Amino acid sequence: MKILFQGSNEQIKNLEFALKNSDNSLPTEICFNSWVETYFEVVSQITYYWRQDKCESPLVLDRYESQGTGGLYELAEELTNEFQLMNEGREWDGEFFDEINEFLEKKLV
Repeated sequence: MKILFQGSNEQIKNLEFALKNSDNSLPTEICFNSWVETYFEVVSQITYYWRQDKCESPLVLDRYESQGTGGLYELAEELTNEFQLMNEGREWDGEFFDEINEFLEKKLV
């Protein structure tokens, strides 16, 4: 399967990560979809904390203050990659949202 993808070097590295660190028995689109689904959940949580009047996540606040918006992009990618590696090869049976929420609560709060 050939994927046409145009993005920054970091985005291309993340796409390569999603494809390399996945179960090779799965079609490429499933592996990529898993990374993107996780990334969406991570970004949603970072955005939730960031948009509060008083940010309750020291990690989000520190990253923003030290690196700006780009730091939040990198944080989202780092957390996504970490979660994906922790759950490599796992078949979800309805508990994905519980697991990602627990992971993010431990990391962000």
